[in-house]
Amino acid sequence: MNKKFFKVATIASMISLTAITLMACGGKEASVEDFPNREIEMIIPWSPGGGSDIEGRIVLEHAQNHIDTTFVAINLPGVGGTVGLEELEEKEANGYNLGQIHEGLLVAHHSGITPINFDNFEPIAAMSATDQILAVASDLNINTLEEFVEYGKKEEVRFGGTVAGIPRVWVEQMGKALDINYNLVGYEGLSEAIQALAGGHIDAAIVDYGSAKDFVEAGHMKFIAIGTEERIEKAPDLPTFVESGYDILLGLNRGYVAPKGTPQEIIDLLGKAFEETANDPAFIEAVNNVGAEVAFMGPQEYKEHLEKQDAIIKEIIEEISE
Repeated sequence: MNKKFFKVATIASMISLTAITLMACGGKEASVEDFPNREIEMIIPWSPGGGSDIEGRIVLEHAQNHIDTTFVAINLPGVGGTVGLEELEEKEANGYNLGQIHEGLLVAHHSGITPINFDNFEPIAAMSATDQILAVASDLNINTLEEFVEYGKKEEVRFGGTVAGIPRVWVEQMGKALDINYNLVGYEGLSEAIQALAGGHIDAAIVDYGSAKDFVEAGHMKFIAIGTEERIEKAPDLPTFVESGYDILLGLNRGYVAPKGTPQEIIDLLGKAFEETANDPAFIEAVNNVGAEVAFMGPQEYKEHLEKQDAIIKEIIEEISE
């Protein structure tokens, strides 16, 4: 996985630029000179406790050290992460209303769940990337990927995940690549799916290390295989799909956006604050401790990344729907 770290100018140097007063949506003025002069609200469109919530709060905690304000996290879960983002779209484009997104929004859009997509917002930065792991319920008595495939050829594997989000794509990819029988039981976010897996209500889920490791250590579920090219340092005994002969790579990039029309100068200022955060050793350590990695992209690079992912996901959803 590519890790991108940059040395950047300080926020103070940007604020010292000649003041430019710009019009934001709703007739409200947004001034670079005095931005920010109050707290910034960040909508996390998922329930507390999942990977997106955990990583999002780490970002906000450390970003506060690189901009002269505080961030307030607001969890607004529902319909595969779309409820919170639909609300964000209606917020004033003044830099004080931000939101977290990942590839799940693209899936929800092309599945017809929501009319909004990434281009309804102004990309600010991508901050972290999380490798995804196949986990199974402990009571299945499955310990290897080979045993999982054998089970899936005889029985129907009940995966848990967000039907309107990226887990739908992952399950389809995995089910076809492994040539197993499967279906997807819908849950609102990863934390709900993990709870269901720990309780034995489903057979498997695609999870991230940080969200599921405590349940694995408690014996409620098992990690079977990870969707990376090579084994990871935190779980050196966990095999990859690739080494078992399956072309399965699974990952998630989490980023941050603002309502369409947010002044570019404010987007750039926020992007620099996030960029400084991505270089912060304390932030890097905190992200790594939850099983993720820093993968910074600034406003333009993140926009281009989303455009490429959107084209790929659109094609996959069209194939699934045929």
